[in-house]
Amino acid sequence: MIGPETRMRHCWIFALILVLPACDMAGPGFRGEERVKREFEGSRFTLRFSGDMAEAIRTSPEFLPRFEVIARKAGLLAQAETGCKVAWVQGDPSMQLMGLACDGRKAPRQPRRKRGIECYVFDAFASAAGGSALLDCYKG
Repeated sequence: MIGPETRMRHCWIFALILVLPACDMAGPGFRGEERVKREFEGSRFTLRFSGDMAEAIRTSPEFLPRFEVIARKAGLLAQAETGCKVAWVQGDPSMQLMGLACDGRKAPRQPRRKRGIECYVFDAFASAAGGSALLDCYKG
């Protein structure tokens, strides 16, 4: 007879098999584009370029990454790869979309973001018995 611990372990393995291949899957508009893997200041990214747009997916695990820090790293990598100026960055700490100004042209307009709720973890506690986190949320 299989105990609950064994079943739970199998569930996690199955979940990882389903989720891990999608870690750096291209977003809309970037499917089929060549991927470029780079590392900068301890963060790993998969970059894709399509015309005057760039997509950066952070593939390194980081504890409570801040968007501003990750966006700066992704923007610098995109500029180094293309020679273009990054005019804007939007997204979250896992995936960023960037507008590139190349060869004297203006960057494309920034896409409108759907309004939603954004939350940031400002305190977290974890132990062998479980964990908890305090969130600061607002309408974005």
